[in-house]
Amino acid sequence: MFSFIALSLLVMQVEVSDPAKLNLWNTFVTAHNVHEQSVPLFATQDGNVVVMNYGANSRKVLKRSDEMEQHLRKLGTQLIAEHKEGKSVHDGILYMMLAREGETLVPLYIGKAETFGKGDRNLSANIRDLANGTAMFGRWGYNYAYHIGDLSAVTLSGHPDTKASIKYKAWRDKLFSVENDVVKPKTELLFWAKLWGPECQSIWKEYGTTKLAFEEYLVIGVASDVFPQHLLNREGRTR
Repeated sequence: MFSFIALSLLVMQVEVSDPAKLNLWNTFVTAHNVHEQSVPLFATQDGNVVVMNYGANSRKVLKRSDEMEQHLRKLGTQLIAEHKEGKSVHDGILYMMLAREGETLVPLYIGKAETFGKGDRNLSANIRDLANGTAMFGRWGYNYAYHIGDLSAVTLSGHPDTKASIKYKAWRDKLFSVENDVVKPKTELLFWAKLWGPECQSIWKEYGTTKLAFEEYLVIGVASDVFPQHLLNREGRTR
């Protein structure tokens, strides 16, 4: 069986030069039960990511885990209900792709799916799709222009060259070893997500209540300082 732990020690060596910033990260992780609530990002079999056919053209995509799908759908269902009742308490979903390194959760990507779309407080298509869709799925959909779809396009055969982006090639190279459409994770890949609202403790807790868009940048900023060699975000990083 493929050993996630052994390979993790080879590829995810974490060196932190600023204990105070690491403490900010660890406090945030503890406050939001990130260890306890993280689930596998991908479905795996025999140590490899499951590949399935998707869409009208039966293109190959990397399969999300059942646990990840169930968790995101549950969050989406609550946001949809709030919006339907006209009582949207939460701004949307804060999410992270993570790797586990010993007792430390290493952030690989941090993002958000906001409740409202571009119209006048209309429900975002990314959130609406979480009811029973698969294409957008809170930014983690199988369609192109979404995380899993675009990552699949640079990882698996049969996708148009026009769908191959530099961003997701960086994801592929960080996350996988790939040969003939056999996709082996380089480390244990986890997913965490949480509804973000006024009750949530910011990573900068002295600031007080934060909106989702601001919190995303705060968490990216801290993570890019503490884990600069691992974070795949391009925007919001400290320079």
